[in-house]
Parts: sequence; C-alpha cells; structure tokens
Amino acid sequence: MATRVKTVRLLVLLLLTSLAPLAPAQNPIAPRGAERSPDCLPSASRAKASCEPTQVVVHTEQEITFSLEIPAPKTSHCAASIELGYSQRDTVVNVEGTIENKDCGASQGEYKLAVRIRDENRELKTLEFFESWQRQDSEPVRFEGVHSIGENVDLVSVRSIQLSCTCTATPAE
Repeated sequence: MATRVKTVRLLVLLLLTSLAPLAPAQNPIAPRGAERSPDCLPSASRAKASCEPTQVVVHTEQEITFSLEIPAPKTSHCAASIELGYSQRDTVVNVEGTIENKDCGASQGEYKLAVRIRDENRELKTLEFFESWQRQDSEPVRFEGVHSIGENVDLVSVRSIQLSCTCTATPAE
C-alpha cells in the first residue's frame, strides 16, 4: 500500500513539473548564439568558474487520499472429519464410514485407507486403498467398501490417512 502511494506521489510530481512553464531565468540550457561576457572562461578551464547556467530543481508536494476496497479471499479448503467401522470376512475387509464437513456445503475430496494385516508368518503389513468422495449439500457422506486383503491373514486395523477436502461452487438454484 505504501509503495503505491509513493508511486502515485511521484507520478503527480512529474506531471506537475512538466506542466509548469520554466521562467527564462530558470532555463538550464542557454540558447545557441548567446554571447558570453568577457569574464567567462570556457567550461574546461580550471582558472575560473564556468559561466554555464546553473540548474534549478523544483520540488512540489501534494497529498492525495484515495481508498481501495479489497474483497475478502474465498476459502476453497475445508476441514473434513471421517469416522470408520470395519470387519474382516475371510479374505476381504468391509469398511463403512461417514465424512462430515462443517465449513461448506458442496464439497469433495479424497482419502487413503491404511489397512494393517498380520500374515501367516506373523509379519505386519500395510495395504493402501485410495478413495474419493463428493457431496452437493451439507449432509454427511456415508460410504461402504469391500477390499481384498489376501488369504491366511488377520485384520489388525483400518484407519484413514491423507483426508483432503475442497469446497466447490454451489449449484445454481
């Protein structure tokens, strides 16, 4: 903001100085053919000061007040929350849950399910499944899914990671 005010002041100063006519005594350039007095030496001489006309600098200031209206930034991200329930059925895991978002109505996003299993050698492994969601109103999103986890494994846990949410434009009513 301060930089813009300085720029505007500089432009006004330049405009005012260009519009003000120079008086003959202030003219920094002597016209060609003007006679010099005999006391004046050429400008390259060190013996005496040159008779070249001096430059006159004119400073003027004027305060200008103006206002700018800056609109508030639109928020496009939101903070969604997710609740999960899960159970193992032989070689698959059934996952169901709800996604809520109180920041905006119409929204969409993605999440990753991290499914931890223990195989027949008792080693822990994590399987990842990517999902997406979308809603047009402010109601919670309910989802269900079935994911294959393999044979001879025990389900340890299912959790959601990297839940993202973006507010979308509300459809025209």
